Amino acid sequence: MGTVVRADRSSVGVRDAYGGGMAREPRPDGQIVEVANFPSRFEAQLAISFLESAGLQAMGRFGDASGAAPYYAMVDGFRICVFDEDVVAAREILADMETPA
Repeated sequence: MGTVVRADRSSVGVRDAYGGGMAREPRPDGQIVEVANFPSRFEAQLAISFLESAGLQAMGRFGDASGAAPYYAMVDGFRICVFDEDVVAAREILADMETPA
């Protein structure tokens, strides 16, 4: 892994500079499944933030070619994926996100 040079010219490992190691152990046997599909990148990133703030590992599969071809998203959308064991919890969190206060 690389190093990060701080403003005071000291260097630290990347993991130390960005909050230490992983919050959870890796899950090599887990299946990654789609839990939601959103019409915009903004909504998908907001959903990922909600899931991560609840302690779930989430990722986005964005169909807009990283913003280079936004019209592709009309076909593929902006997908949110989680591990299969977190699907029920993720759907509950996303349902709460869509409910107005």
